[in-house]
Amino acid sequence: MTMVGATTKSGWASRMTPAVLGWVRRAPLSTALMATIIVGHVASGAFLARLPGPVARNWGFQPADLSDGRWWNIFSTLFLSSSTAAMVLGIAVVAVVVGISEFTVGTLRTAALFCAIQVAAVVLYTVIIGLGSTLGIDSLEGVDQATLLGPFAASAGTLMAASQGISLLWRRRVRVSILSTALMLSVYVGHAQHLFILVAALIGLAAGKVFFKAAGRGGTRRSTSHEIRTILALVVAVFAVGPLAAALAHVAVGPLAMLRTWITNQEPTLSQWQGSCHVANAACQGMVKDLGLFGSGGHLLALMPMLLLLVCAEGLRRGSRLALWVAVYFHLVIGLVSAVYFQVFAGVGLSLRRGHRSLSINESVWELLPVVLMPLLIAVFLIIFRRHFRVETDPVLRRRALIYLPLLLLAVVTLYAVAWLAEGNLEDGVGLPALVAAIPRIVLPYPFPFSYAANIYPHGFFSQLLFSFGGLVLWLASTVSILALFLSRRLHSGGVDDIVAAKALVRRGGDSLSWMTLWAKNQYWFNSAGTVAVAYQAHRGVALTVGGPIGEPEDYESAVDQFLDFCAEESLTPCFYSVNEAPAAMLEQRGFRGIVVAAETLLDVRSMDFKGKDWQNVRTALNKAAKLEITAQWCHYGELTTGQRTQIHEISEDWVSGQALPELGFTLGGLEELKDESVQLALAIDATGRIHAVTSWLPVFSRGEVVSWTLDFMRRNSGSFNGVMEYLIAQAVQHFALTVDYISLSGSPLAGSPRSGSPRSGAAHVGSALAMPAGPGDAVASTAAPSPAVPSPAGTVADGQENTLARMLELLARTLEPVYGFSSLANFKQRFKPRHRSLYLMYQDPLSLPAIGWAVGEAYLPNVSVRSLTKLLRRQ
Repeated sequence: MTMVGATTKSGWASRMTPAVLGWVRRAPLSTALMATIIVGHVASGAFLARLPGPVARNWGFQPADLSDGRWWNIFSTLFLSSSTAAMVLGIAVVAVVVGISEFTVGTLRTAALFCAIQVAAVVLYTVIIGLGSTLGIDSLEGVDQATLLGPFAASAGTLMAASQGISLLWRRRVRVSILSTALMLSVYVGHAQHLFILVAALIGLAAGKVFFKAAGRGGTRRSTSHEIRTILALVVAVFAVGPLAAALAHVAVGPLAMLRTWITNQEPTLSQWQGSCHVANAACQGMVKDLGLFGSGGHLLALMPMLLLLVCAEGLRRGSRLALWVAVYFHLVIGLVSAVYFQVFAGVGLSLRRGHRSLSINESVWELLPVVLMPLLIAVFLIIFRRHFRVETDPVLRRRALIYLPLLLLAVVTLYAVAWLAEGNLEDGVGLPALVAAIPRIVLPYPFPFSYAANIYPHGFFSQLLFSFGGLVLWLASTVSILALFLSRRLHSGGVDDIVAAKALVRRGGDSLSWMTLWAKNQYWFNSAGTVAVAYQAHRGVALTVGGPIGEPEDYESAVDQFLDFCAEESLTPCFYSVNEAPAAMLEQRGFRGIVVAAETLLDVRSMDFKGKDWQNVRTALNKAAKLEITAQWCHYGELTTGQRTQIHEISEDWVSGQALPELGFTLGGLEELKDESVQLALAIDATGRIHAVTSWLPVFSRGEVVSWTLDFMRRNSGSFNGVMEYLIAQAVQHFALTVDYISLSGSPLAGSPRSGSPRSGAAHVGSALAMPAGPGDAVASTAAPSPAVPSPAGTVADGQENTLARMLELLARTLEPVYGFSSLANFKQRFKPRHRSLYLMYQDPLSLPAIGWAVGEAYLPNVSVRSLTKLLRRQ
């Protein structure tokens, strides 16, 4: 055991050592700062205790140091920490924040930024404190005596400046994270260090814009609505979390710190209450006794407004119109309730606390005014920018919520009333009014006075349980329901006019999947000129396109930009699914990355003659069909006889009934898609009129002319001869060779399939398509387009997020494999010696890959129950 343990540790060390040395080589500044912080902390004598006062005064920075000539404190304070915990936090911040800056702009530039931002922040912070003292701003009172310690402000400002050199999406995230955290701490907690960090972050933001060129493709034009939604969501989230941060702080002195008084419902401690209950007041004494068991319910209930505001913030970020109006209503209520609450305090002659000081309401109107006005101002700004919130929630979920939430409220109230009566509370002195008065105390997160609760506090286990936790359960269930509403969206199927316009554009140009854009459940977006359209389905906030754009090819570039604008306005994540090289290259220029999801199988029909040993299987199928007097009949669905339609339906139903799951959707056609008058059917039919197999072919247009055909529907009679599918495809080769140069058998797995060209730079291989069983005796499903991915053994994943998507698609494909028997598709199509063309899934944001994976699954399996899918997943 010892030897094994030693070997394991040695192996771990051998793996970690190169990684650590590599990090040190790439981030020498971060390493040096971390080492200096550790040495400074040990030398200051604060390793086992707090930082000694003389050391903090002589080497830490205070605003008076500039006027006193102690300029070195600007830099020495960077390496001091108030405690060992603060030192560890400082090291972590330097390692992550300064390390990222070094990787982005280099060591020398990072060092220059770190020093320059520290100096500039110190100067500006000193000026702000001086102005505050001159103007008599109470919230800045005493801040000039605070000592600023640690590398936090300089690190935050450095990363804000260096973020100019990272990609647009991550630049936004870094800046929003730093600014929101600094702003929240400044206005709610209000410590000097928090204000200093905010000042440094703003300086770093300005420095980055002045001294560095923005990385990536310029143009934030497309993110205007997105940015407004993000900023407003951030404001709402900060307003929600801030009171809790103020409540947890040692001494909160920020201008909005007093909001914690009612939002977090801070009641006095148990020991403080024990002396305030009269001995004769049994209810009060019982409540004190039970606080240890049930007292947390009131505190948790008081946090529910914060939780609901965070849910609203997420809805605002997603562009939900309902979230907008819920947030507006909630902020108006908070503003009005705050005003009433503080007026009550003033009316009874009580005082509020700000830090260590007691404030009289009449003497501190200017300090209380921001507390009341802030939520009202947020509501006003939300109303002003309401046009940026256009996402409508699912009307079905909305109707259910309107029924479910009142019923839930009624259930809680009814249960409490039944328990209250059953446990004999009616015989108490107050009687029935206590039951009525208890309802607001149970369901409303308002800081009712302790005396109010004591007078209506019930006796009996279930009554007390519901009194303490009934409202909490009600709010939690309501919040979950509201979150589900905000995450949903109304599905808009293409209207008649949209479909007519899309049909006209499909004939102007598109890829091999373009005819599938006309299928049901697709939504359409059109460019401003009406010359290009994009068909997509919305799942999980992802706009999953059906192939690439359709319409006039020369307008594709501008149309893609407009479509991305549209997605930003609608809070949709754009994902172009199964696009070929041309759209992929166009999107790559706009910051997209690609994953190879399929290799489209193409046949050059005019050069195929089925001669030679390699074509033996195909010739055998042709000869066998001739011997059985089977011929290929080409027609449209409308030309079929009633008997032929019945046979096709029977073949399809026979195949579907043998599967554990229903037919797949999205880019895989079924019987309904056969009925299109532009779709050609090929029937293998014998002399008796019996149909042995059927295939469908979708047209591919360019400039109004058919230039290719794509295989879609493939199903065979269970009693048909082996090789019937080879026969129909060979007939298609001969049939289409008269009019087009090539046809597409659609996608097939990349594993073992030769590919023309190489994958996109940085793209991961996740070779996928609907693998179609076509061997002897197998039923055959639709094969028109790529389906859930089947990863290629030779494939690699570019990064962790892509690997997550690959695993999700792999699980989906592996789940469907035993149901649909996809594994023989590649071998089947290889019999026709095809050439291949890669199809890509193009995405913009790596963090959206899990949602994209779910969206692909929902698109292909829209009607699968959770029970059926769970059963299949258990087999994997």
